[in-house]
Amino acid sequence: MRPLIFEAYPGLESLPWMELGEFPTPVHRLEAFGESVGFPELYIKRDDMSSSLYGGNKVRKLEFIFADARRKRRGLLITLGAVGSNQVAAMGVFGREAGFEVMGVMMHQLNADYVRRNLLLDHRTGVEIKYAPNMVGEFLLFAYQYAKSYLLGRRPYYVPAGGSSPLGNLGFVNAAIELKNQVDEDLIPEPDYIIVVAGSVGTAAGLELGCRLMGMKTRVIGVSIAMPWYTTLKRFAGMVNRICGFMRESDPTVPLVRCSEDDLILLNDYIGEGYAAYTESGIETVRHVMELEDIPLDYTYTGKALGGGLDWLKEQGMRDKVVLFWNTVNSVDFSHLIEDIDYRELPRSVHRYFEEPTQEELLTAS
Repeated sequence: MRPLIFEAYPGLESLPWMELGEFPTPVHRLEAFGESVGFPELYIKRDDMSSSLYGGNKVRKLEFIFADARRKRRGLLITLGAVGSNQVAAMGVFGREAGFEVMGVMMHQLNADYVRRNLLLDHRTGVEIKYAPNMVGEFLLFAYQYAKSYLLGRRPYYVPAGGSSPLGNLGFVNAAIELKNQVDEDLIPEPDYIIVVAGSVGTAAGLELGCRLMGMKTRVIGVSIAMPWYTTLKRFAGMVNRICGFMRESDPTVPLVRCSEDDLILLNDYIGEGYAAYTESGIETVRHVMELEDIPLDYTYTGKALGGGLDWLKEQGMRDKVVLFWNTVNSVDFSHLIEDIDYRELPRSVHRYFEEPTQEELLTAS
């Protein structure tokens, strides 16, 4: 579907875009789960269904990023992430369809079932997996691989972590316009709050800006799942302002929106022991939503976000508000694509994630 943002601000039509996803994504009430946790007006935005190939929040960003890479005639997309990166997995799936090569420079994270699944999917789609043991090593390895690729004439294109560039984040300004249309169509009351994962904060920033541009009362609650020094209010506010400035460069009719740290909500109390470390609240939320709504969430991202956001709203006495949870995880079952892959076909550096226990296995054992 052609981006609604082009209709709202025609000057933006000069920006690159290519269709990857299936929009609008559904929105509906979480009646059983909402009643069970004391939020009768709790809704969900199903971005887990953003594509039948691989869902989640990356699709909206990649529609702009891939088009920019194609316009610039780049052949190799290089990105950063952890070994279970959903971004790398999504780029592998859609990159192959769009004719790009993809390289994922990835660092260590706590082991999990989805880490194994995504690594196998990366292999299936031809992603070049480059592994580093820590973040410093990841940055050094990325610089080396980018320079090497450039010198070899592979025409590399850098995709930031989370796809969170001003261009990529337009996907979620557009998503807010999509939501406004669904409100106008009476598919959902106008939310008082949106709960969403905050890692690279691009999704939250795009939604925040989009809601403000649409004149909505909605406030975005970003729930951090990443390192506290990385996911900050300063970064959140700066990203909102940069997206707006980027839009105004192409269309000066875009209203000037300026955010300060005091204007935004970012929760840093629900990450647990660190990125990808499972928490009791996250585990309970994932299981509860599956039991009552038959909707899959995950322990690293969406379980923490929904559980943490609702906990904060309870503390604020906001149980009577209209709350929308933005589901950013992929729910497409791709098990048939990976069931015949022997992990030993992957680089030796990532074999440990198949040979050491996952957090799920440790929980079962205990």
